[in-house]
Amino acid sequence: MTRDDRTHSTMVEVIEPTPPEVVAGGAITLKVKAWCPAGCNLTGMAIRIAAADGALVQCEFATEPRQDDITDVKLEAPGRTGEHVWGLTFGPHEVAGIRHEQVIVPIQTRIIAHATSLAVWSIPSPVVMGRRFAIDVGAKSSAGIALAAERVEVRDESGEVAARGRLGEAPYPGTTALYWTSVELAAPAREGLHTWSVEFEPRGPDLPHERASTTFSVLVVRSPEHRLTIKVIEKGTSAPIADAQVRLGAYRATTDPLGLAEVNMPKGVYDLDIWKVGYEASTRTVRLDRNILVEVEAFPVPEEDPDAAWLM
Repeated sequence: MTRDDRTHSTMVEVIEPTPPEVVAGGAITLKVKAWCPAGCNLTGMAIRIAAADGALVQCEFATEPRQDDITDVKLEAPGRTGEHVWGLTFGPHEVAGIRHEQVIVPIQTRIIAHATSLAVWSIPSPVVMGRRFAIDVGAKSSAGIALAAERVEVRDESGEVAARGRLGEAPYPGTTALYWTSVELAAPAREGLHTWSVEFEPRGPDLPHERASTTFSVLVVRSPEHRLTIKVIEKGTSAPIADAQVRLGAYRATTDPLGLAEVNMPKGVYDLDIWKVGYEASTRTVRLDRNILVEVEAFPVPEEDPDAAWLM
């Protein structure tokens, strides 16, 4: 047998396509088939996987015997984003005195950051011009990674930073990974609906995360000048109706056990609406130029009556 007769070529194939994108730190499983065209048994031969810079990503390991010489090769994506290339190296190996040539198969994918999402809640409405108010802001990693102590910024309509806050050490109650904080703000000195943004650019987690942003709106009104007291009673019996929802434009209130609700408002003309399941009341116009009491009669109606449903 000549020297050439004792050297065989080796064939290596990745059976399934490499994912085009993988999140940083994520798992990649490749199905690799290696075989000798001359029919040599290559079971148990070693595979090495190295990064493009030469660093060994995974130490040598022996393939487990499987049908058609296919084995699973497991990789962990690096913690930095961008294009990444591994070199999957099989051989050189010697089987029964026969040398099998080395084969290097490049494996390339793009490493991307983990997604993040933002939520804003507990937004008071309306708020009085120039007064301070607070909102709750939360951020969540798509991988459930802790985002404690990360910074959030609230920006006004001009893009200026209105406030900053840091996410707390514990997730919001009832959630597994929504890290949150309360942020105090000063209402604009201009009446009307204002839309602000919340910006989040995580810097601390071990694995990279995408920046995220969202918006919220707040209705700013003039300082209250008068107190409007609303009493809601049942038509025919004059019994007070508790837990009835009161709406006057942007203003909201709920009646107490005596059927009373109070709202402090600037002077003006408002449409007053009352709603509670099982009752119906007509809209009425209220002119507020002093402290006044308004009594509203609500008619009992069957709960199954579609006219009783009022979408708030």
